[in-house]
Amino acid sequence: MRIALLGGTGELGEGLSFRLKLAGYEVIVGSRDEEKAKERAEHYNILVKKMGGVPDIQGMTNERAAELADIVVITIPWRHTFDTVERLREKLKGKIVVSPIVPMKFEREAIYTPPKEGSAALKLAKILKESRVVVAFNNIPAKRFADPEEELGWDVIVCSDDEDAKKTVMDMISKIKGLRALDGGSLKNSAFVESLTPFLINLAKRNEMKDISMKFL
Repeated sequence: MRIALLGGTGELGEGLSFRLKLAGYEVIVGSRDEEKAKERAEHYNILVKKMGGVPDIQGMTNERAAELADIVVITIPWRHTFDTVERLREKLKGKIVVSPIVPMKFEREAIYTPPKEGSAALKLAKILKESRVVVAFNNIPAKRFADPEEELGWDVIVCSDDEDAKKTVMDMISKIKGLRALDGGSLKNSAFVESLTPFLINLAKRNEMKDISMKFL
């Protein structure tokens, strides 16, 4: 199965790239800038090789990545997400589209700022009516996730209105060492999942912690 990471040149894209590759998936890194995508893919392949994997991650434009993929993960900064998926809507038809997107702003603390649809995922589902939108990876601390030395031990909540797509993504997550997928129900629960991220950021700041995630016991 081929997984594309749109805007996969940042920390979340880096962590997903080498961890999904080590889990046995084909991985494509997408970017608006094809050369940047290729450069980052080369860097990720170095990590994969050091960890004993097959270094064949590819870099290309977001458009080409979306066209070739079976599953697309949106790792674009949230303010650019909706315009990007509008442009790629035709290429994303029928595909599983994973949203780790958390709309928020920073004032004295992190504040969740959902669109009028109620959550980023619900707005994506409205735009991508012919895609299968799944919420996942929203509460992952990207910097730690991108560190090959980091031992994870985190839970990932997964929501979707498409049960088969949700199961596919949960299976994918379960193949990443140190992650456990939890069924979070339908997309109507996506606002709860997204809003956990600014809460975790604020919790960490108040308690002098850094880059925290979640584990349910």
